[in-house]
Amino acid sequence: MSQDTTGWSVQTDPNEYRGDFNIKKLVGTVQTNVNAIVITNKANGTHTVYEDNGLLEGFGTELYNYNPDGNIVSIGSKDDFDAMFTGQNAAQFDTVVKNTKAATLALAKNAIELNDPQSKANLTRLINTIGFKSLGKNAIETNPNEINAGLQAGLRPTGTSSRPNDNQNTFAVGGIREILRYPRQSLEAFGYDYIEITAYDYVPSGLDTGKKLKTGFKGNNRRFTRRYETIQLPMQPGLSESTGVSWGENSLNAIQAIGAQAAQGAITRAGDGDFRGALGELGEGVTSLGQLTQDEGTRKQLAAYFAGQAVGANVLGRSTGQVINPNMELLFSGPTLRSFSFNFTLTPRDAEEAGIVRKMIRAMKRNMTPQRSSEALFLKSPRIFELEYIFGDNNREHPFLNKFKPCACTSFTVNYTPDGSYMTYRDQPSMTSYQISMSFGEIEPIYADEYKDNAETMGF
Repeated sequence: MSQDTTGWSVQTDPNEYRGDFNIKKLVGTVQTNVNAIVITNKANGTHTVYEDNGLLEGFGTELYNYNPDGNIVSIGSKDDFDAMFTGQNAAQFDTVVKNTKAATLALAKNAIELNDPQSKANLTRLINTIGFKSLGKNAIETNPNEINAGLQAGLRPTGTSSRPNDNQNTFAVGGIREILRYPRQSLEAFGYDYIEITAYDYVPSGLDTGKKLKTGFKGNNRRFTRRYETIQLPMQPGLSESTGVSWGENSLNAIQAIGAQAAQGAITRAGDGDFRGALGELGEGVTSLGQLTQDEGTRKQLAAYFAGQAVGANVLGRSTGQVINPNMELLFSGPTLRSFSFNFTLTPRDAEEAGIVRKMIRAMKRNMTPQRSSEALFLKSPRIFELEYIFGDNNREHPFLNKFKPCACTSFTVNYTPDGSYMTYRDQPSMTSYQISMSFGEIEPIYADEYKDNAETMGF
């Protein structure tokens, strides 16, 4: 192997490994020793750090999550994080991050030597992320456990049945963090652009509004954090997007305007505690309406108008041949949500690729369907998806194609015989071809302030 990775044990997800760090935690004025559990993913470079909860179920309290795409650290329990990684313990944070990165890179390299499927593509993507770029180009053959001798705990587990994504409910929903790619040869290694679709657990927006409302997948105010399968597919023709807003006709005739002004004035005065003034505003509205009746012609037309309102008929039009001026205007009524559709034809060329295609289809169908609660009394929202067009030269978001808000998959169709006949392979009973069609709808609207000046992207 290219580098010793002793002390890192594989988890149920073959891409995830666990390491243990013995670190200091400042409780009041006293430093105590605690065990920090690190779960790193050798495929995408993310890692999550937990404070070990001992014999209780699960890993423990989440301290932070690190995402090398953007070099982002998302803090879980702020009080516990501060006690272990700030102030006099600040150096521990750099040590844990650096040693975990070194081990993750070593595990990714070792996977290539073990002929692990998709491992070369995973390593290529890993060293091109912001968090690993310098480390990947200047990797030194060192033992991360020697560097970490002062921090690593003595006894390491050989395996564990608990993962952050475990669900102990009766109707547990599957899913792991893994990359499923068609074709299985690395699109990114050859510089090809591709579409990336990643599933996340849905998180209700709650009752917060305005600036308090959490949104998106990135940043300190992100709404969606728990990730599952990532599907990578080649670019397709006919990529398009349509942005729209809702405008509608609205009318306000003179009589309605007088009533509206009176009501608005009365409500404003009443809100200030001036109830006598509120009555005065209503009186002024009646006075204004009475002034309209000073003209003989107008008096007759108003009588016909109110008679029509009373009986629900157009008395004014029938008796005078006129209508009251509606003062019609087209007014903004709200944003609209965009939708997107994609079609892909998948033709597996060997047994491994057939297995990948099957996992893709299963993952999409599982992640888009509703989930049952433990007693099946309620249904939980399906998972939502992060869609990205990836530019193959640097494996970053494509700067000349649109970005996406979080999306729900509204339909997923599979045609098992797209060539017009039933055909399977001899040794592997996979279909010779599959045609999948998927439709997505954004769950959040787009706002003008999200288009920044001088941005190097197309924006939403």
